[in-house]
Amino acid sequence: MTDQCISIMQALQDCAPCAKKIRIKLGLCEVLAQLAEEAAELSQAALKLRRALDGTNPTPVDFGAAEANLYEELADVLLCMDAIANRPEALDTVAPTIRRKTGRWLERIEDAEGGPEV
Repeated sequence: MTDQCISIMQALQDCAPCAKKIRIKLGLCEVLAQLAEEAAELSQAALKLRRALDGTNPTPVDFGAAEANLYEELADVLLCMDAIANRPEALDTVAPTIRRKTGRWLERIEDAEGGPEV
């Protein structure tokens, strides 16, 4: 795990008590609605950054601003996810799923390239 990922995980761990209180005060339905809104904003931010990188479909937003917005929306999504997933039943499912899907993603990339790197 990179130092950046460790730092993000530490921040989520530090904020876990607040995230739990948010889930209790708002309820799961409202946190899910917030997650959906933030995920949509993250999607838009990723597409805007892609446009800033590619230049084929110009955007008035420069790379730096688009990248900063992506990170802002990523933080929002992570906060919502923490409020939802910070429960034993979620943790038992999410961690193994991340491991399985990461391997599968890399396998697909390597297959498309003609096999794994040696």
